[in-house]
Amino acid sequence: MKYQMNFTTSLDDVTRFTSAEDLRQFYKEHGCDGLEVMPLAYSTKEAPEAYQEADACPLIQPYMATGVHCCCLQDWMGQSREELIAHYRKDLDYASRMGAEYVVFHVVQVDGEESFTYQRKHTNREVIDAAAAFINELLDGQDYHFWFLMENLWWPGLTFENQEDTQALLTQVHYEKKGFMLDTGHYLHTNLDLRDQEEAVDCLHQMLDNHKDLIPYIKGIHLQQSLTGEYVKQWLADAPHELPEGPAESFRVVYEHIFQLDRHEPFTAAGVKGLVERIDPLYVTYEYITRSREELAEYLERGRLENI
Repeated sequence: MKYQMNFTTSLDDVTRFTSAEDLRQFYKEHGCDGLEVMPLAYSTKEAPEAYQEADACPLIQPYMATGVHCCCLQDWMGQSREELIAHYRKDLDYASRMGAEYVVFHVVQVDGEESFTYQRKHTNREVIDAAAAFINELLDGQDYHFWFLMENLWWPGLTFENQEDTQALLTQVHYEKKGFMLDTGHYLHTNLDLRDQEEAVDCLHQMLDNHKDLIPYIKGIHLQQSLTGEYVKQWLADAPHELPEGPAESFRVVYEHIFQLDRHEPFTAAGVKGLVERIDPLYVTYEYITRSREELAEYLERGRLENI
């Protein structure tokens, strides 16, 4: 089992570290073997607007990147297939250059209006079928060697709420080294009545009970928790919510809402270690949203399995 921390090539993350060795010593100190990298546009403190390709980031060396998290598009089903293929091939090729052992791909379809109003426009199976067809188009005939791990969210797509839907996704995808990246916090958003982390662990075990035959395909875990059911209930009670007309303002309010909902905080309940042992994945990524190097260090220590 390998342990990673999530890391992006964005300005907020890269300015926390002074060199590749500084970054490597940091994640080693906090119990990680490497990084799960999201290859966003790279820039520096001196030139914050001078965006470059992720490869330009001097902090990330190939031996560091155990995994690569694709820059996933949530609202994609109506977009140009050619442009989508180009978008994802860029990230997959980056993963190959970095020698990554796995990549992460969201199986979801949600637009800004849906995420804001909770009025779904697709069923889970519709998104799963469309995503499987796209994944096959993306991967068929390609000479990739990494695991392709499909991640759950709580919007239409892969949610782990229904075993038949999960199996349908796995069956339809052709790629041999396929599996799942279980995001524990994302799954918890499917149950708005959870009150504490102990109930969250029980909820995840119930999901595994319903997916017993598919547990061996869970090759990775994004280990985090986000118990925001009360926030969502209040949000729904205050409906209707309307998006601003301007695209920039619309984007801002949607993401402010999502960050209130999807907190990505340490999962520290006593039962978390047993949950991970039951799944026995190849990879565990501590995936957090933090505001500073100091807060990241605090989260990594609190959520570290050996400390629970």
